[in-house]
Amino acid sequence: MDENVMAPTAAVVTLGCRVNQYESAAVGERLRAGGFIIVPPGTGADVTVVNTCAVTAESGRKSRQFIRRAAADNPDGCVIVTGCLAELEADGLSRMGRVVGVFGNGSKEKIAEAALGAIGGEGIPEKIDVPDVSLAPYDGLSVTEPQKCRSYVKIEDGCENKCAYCVIPRVRGRVRSKSEDDVLREVEAQMRAGCREIILTGIETGSYGEDRRVPGGERPLGSLLRRIDGMGVERIGLGSLDPSVMDDGFIETLSSLRGVLPHFHLSVQSGSSSVLRRMRRRYNADMLRERIAALRGAVPSVTLSADVIVGFPGETEEEFLETVGFFRDTRFLHLHIFPYSPRPLTEAAGMPGQLGMNEKRDRLRRLSAAEAEIKGALLREYVERHREEPVRVLVEKAENGWASGHSEHSVEVTFPGGEDDVAEIRDVILTGSGKDGCTGVKK
Repeated sequence: MDENVMAPTAAVVTLGCRVNQYESAAVGERLRAGGFIIVPPGTGADVTVVNTCAVTAESGRKSRQFIRRAAADNPDGCVIVTGCLAELEADGLSRMGRVVGVFGNGSKEKIAEAALGAIGGEGIPEKIDVPDVSLAPYDGLSVTEPQKCRSYVKIEDGCENKCAYCVIPRVRGRVRSKSEDDVLREVEAQMRAGCREIILTGIETGSYGEDRRVPGGERPLGSLLRRIDGMGVERIGLGSLDPSVMDDGFIETLSSLRGVLPHFHLSVQSGSSSVLRRMRRRYNADMLRERIAALRGAVPSVTLSADVIVGFPGETEEEFLETVGFFRDTRFLHLHIFPYSPRPLTEAAGMPGQLGMNEKRDRLRRLSAAEAEIKGALLREYVERHREEPVRVLVEKAENGWASGHSEHSVEVTFPGGEDDVAEIRDVILTGSGKDGCTGVKK
């Protein structure tokens, strides 16, 4: 690029899941390598990439809203659309103002080159590049620059669960996995750049390697974790896991590795067996209880979080109360609770017994109240266990004399500290708890 010519600017807008966040970071790295200066969205970038979400009808609406906003932000700039909504609505998105290209999930690695063509006058060869995601190989995206002190590494794409409420298999395709060696190279690059915590993520993280698994062999995710742990990574986290992954062999692997954090996020969805059956999940409430007990037996200090849907079609008051009772019994630290949202192209959208929004909101409120009560009790117990034995806090920010971050159990901890604590792992003695986390002092 001519040194006398001002470098073009690009912004990346991300909606949706951690996989989208990772892929946006990878696209951003490629844009920088191509000569772009990355600027925040809303600052008049020459090119704005909007990485969309389509998991619910509402997320699709928000994605279209952000595309319109990006077009209005710079009337002389252009917009490139990608992500899951591009898989479903490529033609419609391509007709939106200032949109010069629509790229599916299987062609995100082409975006940086397309952006250069768009601002350089060469143009984009095809305005719509959305190959059949069911035939797509694993993408070539990677991230080598850590996102602060904690970084995500995408290890898998696609899902084959075919849950009744979910459109993701349609927009992400079958399970495809990054090779172990490629994962290790990316982890090593992140460590060299100063990353302290690596979180392995995917559309269905627990399915890693199942596309090439040897029958009867170790779960591929377990093998990968052993190799990463052997590299000396200080903290290893895992993205959302289907509870069916938690078999005895995998639990034994988790309990044996030094770096694996004793906190797991499970895609539970409901605590009612009859609702889980209608959702087409691969387990029931009794199996969940048994697997959670097995995990706690192997990792006594483990904390858990979960995704939960309330108001699924046909959910009765009795079934909802079964879910409330399930979480009171199993005592999850965090719940991400969503009212059911009908998604076109899914089985559940046409099921009888669709509940009204007022009923769904009421159930969300009631389960949230139960969660707050459970979390409060767990945090108080956590403080009592760690008044003398410290927790290890990865510090993420510091301001006004206070530092904060998350312990190995995914508890937010705040303590007196400063900028020299950021990106460090500090031993902290706990002194109190609040609604969302704990307070303490450095040991």
